[in-house]
Amino acid sequence: MKFATKLSVGCITLLSCALCAAGLILTGKSFSGSMASTREAMRIQQKKEKYALERSIMTNGNRKADAYGTPQFENYILASSAQQYAEQTANENSGLSLWLDGQYALYSALPATLPRNVQIQAVAGGAESWQLAKTDGRWYLLLAQPLDIPGVQADILCSYDVTAVFTTRDEQLQAWLTASVLLLALGGAAAVLLSRRVTRPLTELRTASEKIADGEYARRTQIQTNDEIGTLSRSFDRMAAAVEGKIDEMGAVMQSQQDFIAAFTHEVKTPMTSMLGYADLMRAKPDDVDLQRESANYIYHETQRLETLSRSLLALMGLDKANALQPEPIQDGTLFYQVVRSLPQGSTPVPRTIAAGITVCVDRSLWVDLLRNLVINAQRACKDIAGASITLQCKQVGQQAVFTVADTGCGIPAADLPRVTEAFYMVDKSRSRAEGGSGIGLALCAKIAHAHGAQMQIDSTVNCGTIVTITLPAEKEAADETQG
Repeated sequence: MKFATKLSVGCITLLSCALCAAGLILTGKSFSGSMASTREAMRIQQKKEKYALERSIMTNGNRKADAYGTPQFENYILASSAQQYAEQTANENSGLSLWLDGQYALYSALPATLPRNVQIQAVAGGAESWQLAKTDGRWYLLLAQPLDIPGVQADILCSYDVTAVFTTRDEQLQAWLTASVLLLALGGAAAVLLSRRVTRPLTELRTASEKIADGEYARRTQIQTNDEIGTLSRSFDRMAAAVEGKIDEMGAVMQSQQDFIAAFTHEVKTPMTSMLGYADLMRAKPDDVDLQRESANYIYHETQRLETLSRSLLALMGLDKANALQPEPIQDGTLFYQVVRSLPQGSTPVPRTIAAGITVCVDRSLWVDLLRNLVINAQRACKDIAGASITLQCKQVGQQAVFTVADTGCGIPAADLPRVTEAFYMVDKSRSRAEGGSGIGLALCAKIAHAHGAQMQIDSTVNCGTIVTITLPAEKEAADETQG
């Protein structure tokens, strides 16, 4: 069963219970009030009849007295007086009977179908009690009163037709039932409309979740309400946005991995194919010294490039391991000296170094490798450009040490800047391979910077040059000494 249907059924059930309870309570109170007022009126009327019957007995009867002078009345006198009075005041809605000693009816003008045991109970109850009895489809109220006749224990029992009170009650119940049916119909329709309106956002949430499950990750609910469902909708939309972002991120990572595998395969396959070809030539012409030398040189060159590639890959993967860094305090000037000394012999232009004399806490070998790769990339960018220069500088900005490697080389196109730190991505592939590049240097630099908690930024303009900036937190004690 749908939630909207459950909500509608629940509302209709509550409305039905409320209407039934209200009808029973109101009708019951009305009936009780009517019965109480009727009973009080009948008691007043019965008292009048009692006094009238007592006068009739006292006036018209033959009286005798016992030895003590107490008047005595024969039973037939009592019965005839009661009959005479009943005939004079005959009324189809009322009747009376005269009971002696609470057990015997000397005279009765009550409906013949009234049960005797009910009459006895009414007489035994006395003046304060009352009985209701139904016979022949009509309701009767029975009231008893003792007669004040000397020497006689007699009671008058009157019956009054109160069917009208019950008829009024039934009519009220019927009217209330009719009104309840109409109210239930209207209330049920309102409950259905309300439940559909209330649950519409839930339906939209379900539809959105199904669409997202089917791959429509950009789907949103856009429910703008200020209740709990609106809060749930906004949370759902934030969750969907987070899922979409994660999926896009995973897609980008997977694409990057696929590009990495494809590039790595290409980088390995190309030299291996050439090396295999030259090795086959060497086998085919073992006596050709020039060919042997040329082939050996090529194989040696490509082997060195593969060795450099494997070392770079190992270093790149090693940075993901725990405790990969071994940081130590070291001055920027010392780092610059080791970078310049590690450059290939005869490589130009030689970088100009500007040290600030500050101490940083880095992994010495990795940070030197980072700066060395950046300088080598700058040298390649400056090749065949007259007057090109490279500047390797460090300066302190607040509590940070800022390293820059700036060159006036060929620059990097703006379209390539976002991808230059991807593994195996090369702006000019033919030129990079000819110079021994593998396209992994900048990726390794970015990884080393990230491992140190540093930020690396590349700004470049074609035919003007490139500036690589690495911002690193300075060693605290050293920074305090510098400021002091």
